Amino acid sequence: MSAMEEMLKNEIDPREFDGPEFQKNPFPLYERLRDHHPVFHDRFHNRWVISRYWDIDAVFQDSEAYTRGVYDPDGDYEFGKRHIFGPNILEYGVGEQHRFMRNVVAGQFVGRKLDAFLPFIDLIANELIDGFKEKGEVELVSEFSNQFPIRVISNMLGLPREDEDMFVGWYKALIAGLGFGGEYMVRGIEARNEMWDYIEPLIIAREKNPTDDLLSALVNADLQGKRQSMDEIKGFVALLLAAGGDTTDKAISNMWYHMMYTRPDQFADVKADPELWTNVFTEMMRFDPVVHAQFRRTTKEIKLYDEIIPERDGIIIYLGAGNRDERTFKNPDTFDIHRDDLHMGRENRSGRYKDGKPGHLGFGIGQHFCMGYAMARQEAVIGSSLLAGALKNFRPKFKEHEGISSPSIDSGGFRSPKELWMEFDVD
Repeated sequence: MSAMEEMLKNEIDPREFDGPEFQKNPFPLYERLRDHHPVFHDRFHNRWVISRYWDIDAVFQDSEAYTRGVYDPDGDYEFGKRHIFGPNILEYGVGEQHRFMRNVVAGQFVGRKLDAFLPFIDLIANELIDGFKEKGEVELVSEFSNQFPIRVISNMLGLPREDEDMFVGWYKALIAGLGFGGEYMVRGIEARNEMWDYIEPLIIAREKNPTDDLLSALVNADLQGKRQSMDEIKGFVALLLAAGGDTTDKAISNMWYHMMYTRPDQFADVKADPELWTNVFTEMMRFDPVVHAQFRRTTKEIKLYDEIIPERDGIIIYLGAGNRDERTFKNPDTFDIHRDDLHMGRENRSGRYKDGKPGHLGFGIGQHFCMGYAMARQEAVIGSSLLAGALKNFRPKFKEHEGISSPSIDSGGFRSPKELWMEFDVD
């Protein structure tokens, strides 16, 4: 093979990012990026692609050089106008408004405040399991993982239990509306507006008579005399219901897919020691995380390898690629809940751990570290443990499975199996 043929073999056509092969299995392309184009200039999508673990870590750690914000907080753009959730923290960069919105609610999802809501996790999981445990089979995605986190968060918010099915419906429409399809967007905005009309009188009621639920905390949280506006509270509720719910939903599905289909040998270890569910969650977030990419813009020229990335250019950091970087993890294409080169404990914002091991990139690092990380882990681990403990001799219903895939490009959502059928014995 000539030098020219070798070079062309490793070239990347940016249209590959939009193809069905990448949607199904992005990892071969990730490997080509890491090995031959660690900083890839994607002229077709007008962006730069970063794919190695420690380069992604560096982007997360440097919020001055890389910003998530697109619009000027002091400019003319009306924040929330073009986002299906309305005003929410995802649109802001690292400025004052982002810090305010983060600080006003971040404490609600960790420590003792989160512990106070843990009974809801047990309650909802057991209710859902009771609904199918006498059937001898369950489609885990639609009957458990789709339902579970949305019902938990609606209970944490203090919303009426009789309306939970409606919240689940809104969640599905909001997530689909995050894509590019006009039909999905219209339905998503309709669902958002219905939810906003529903939630506004509840917000007003919590202002006058706060209770001990999460909605009261969002409504009455005060930071140096400042509170969130009505629309910001609505946007936060939409964010919690949709983005937070979808992350946990897909995490549970992905964990069970791997245990049943790719590592049934290690599933035997988990059955013998339910404490290992936390390892299953962590390795899932490394091996094939729910969210594979995040977007940033440069605030100055960046020199990386032999490339110069211009100021204000768009950056895609592929977490899914970084998590499979063989420069960081041994045998990265093997799902292994016993691996000794991955931090298996609780995540933290710094991404630095006392055991000296690297963590997965799935929750981000630094200033935009996922606020709901602790809740997502608790829900996925506790829900899975309860499910495994309640069902006798459970096993996959079908020998073959199409696997995990990203959703279609015109509809939103994260990577997960579409269906996951399981059988079990009934006494």
